[in-house]
Amino acid sequence: MSLEFWRNLSVVWISIHIFLLCLIPLAIAFLAVQGMRWVLGGAQSGLENLQNASSKARSKTEETAAQVTSAVIQAQSKAERSQATLRQLLRRTEPAPPSSPKK
Repeated sequence: MSLEFWRNLSVVWISIHIFLLCLIPLAIAFLAVQGMRWVLGGAQSGLENLQNASSKARSKTEETAAQVTSAVIQAQSKAERSQATLRQLLRRTEPAPPSSPKK
């Protein structure tokens, strides 16, 4: 066997090794990309469910806050009306201040 045969064989052998050494990282990268697509697809639906739940919670919170604040405002306005009425009644029943003698 001549040296040319071994040279050609070594070139083929090295080419096969380089192909395999490049193929493994490419396969890993491909599987990583596919895995990320799968994870993001699952996360997308999960995040949509969370967004819907958050929206419902926000609207319910706003409704409850509106009910509570309207009740508090009504109670405060009634209390203010009662105090104003009481002040007016007390002013009417107070004795008039003594008038000073005219000179």
